[in-house]
Amino acid sequence: MALIGWPKTIRWSEFGTPVSSVPSSYAGSHTDCHIEIGISYSWGGVVPVSRGGDYKLKDIKVVVSIDSQNTWVLQGVNTGSNQAQILRHEQGHYNIAGITARDVETALKKLRNADQSALASDAYTTANDIISSGQTEEDTYDGDPVDGGTDGGNDATQQAKWNGLIAHAKSLDDLP
Repeated sequence: MALIGWPKTIRWSEFGTPVSSVPSSYAGSHTDCHIEIGISYSWGGVVPVSRGGDYKLKDIKVVVSIDSQNTWVLQGVNTGSNQAQILRHEQGHYNIAGITARDVETALKKLRNADQSALASDAYTTANDIISSGQTEEDTYDGDPVDGGTDGGNDATQQAKWNGLIAHAKSLDDLP
């Protein structure tokens, strides 16, 4: 069982060559940079928990990775006076994804079912639901301060609050 790719400190080099304008394919609200993070999961079959009883997943692997094709930074942002603040906000996104991945790994480890096919179905549903909840959490993180968000990292008070929550979160349930 493994959680791969997190924790990790991200760097500007992972955002690729700075771009001169926001990519036309980007539909988000950030206009200075964007980190695209993927969470994948797999397992290497099932094993019986006990003779004639339930099965569990074996060799669970959850991977957090940066999608370099869809991660970008505008020219000058990574060298500007507020570069550390912006990168710290993007680190928050990566850490929320890491917490999400950890929750996926924990949930998959706990799954049991007497039917092997049903176990696989349960695993896909469980993992995808957690990943969806993690994306909702990231949207809240970026959102309007009135709704508890950071306004893309622009609200210093909310950003500081989130930094503390993320640092101490044991699961997505610990975040707003």
